Amino acid sequence: MDTLKHQVITKDFPENLDGGIMICGINFGYSAEDEALEKAGIIAAQDPLSFFSDKAVNNTRFRNKILAWLSSWGFEFVTQNGKEGAFERTFFQTNWLDTQTRSITSDGSITVNTLVQEADGFLRLLESRKPSVIIFVGGLMIEALNDIQIRQRVVSILGERSGNAKIYRADPPNYTGTKFKLLAQKFGETQIISLPHPQARGISDEYVAALKPPIHVIHKIIEKQMQKGRSHVSL
Repeated sequence: MDTLKHQVITKDFPENLDGGIMICGINFGYSAEDEALEKAGIIAAQDPLSFFSDKAVNNTRFRNKILAWLSSWGFEFVTQNGKEGAFERTFFQTNWLDTQTRSITSDGSITVNTLVQEADGFLRLLESRKPSVIIFVGGLMIEALNDIQIRQRVVSILGERSGNAKIYRADPPNYTGTKFKLLAQKFGETQIISLPHPQARGISDEYVAALKPPIHVIHKIIEKQMQKGRSHVSL
């Protein structure tokens, strides 16, 4: 991989190279199986790059959970290679950090300051692709994006921010589990939401299904769908 190029784990398509929808985690996962293979000196074969929802590749708990959450909000995705359309090709997946850890809490704590200090690769990717929607998975990244140390650079890439991120919470009927928040913000014409991490203690698909993004974010994704010639949402 080009050391000057921030890692993207989905295939490049015209639809996601300019104005696409970014799925962004904190860093790259490192499973117990990965560790065992490394200790045994075995280099695992890399999946070929494909579109975000292709079930044949990138079959990770993280990707599958995010895909399930998006689907629970009414969006429909083709998952079979060769059947995908422009909407599926609009999505691309990356991480803020190019590092790799077992979990979001292993190998030392990742803080907002860590993200700010190591933001250059992510910001260069942002400048290159200028996504129309950014979906952060994990609460620290939207805070880092607004940090005063890099805020002006973000504004120069995306445009002026709408103000502080707004907090949204869900209150599904008869729900007794842990409740989480969704944050939403706009920089220029880019809509940004921040979701809980799938590893967060107490997170449930039921709650995230109710924690639907505000309607202007939904409309932005629908707008991308309509531009690509198909409607893939049931509200």
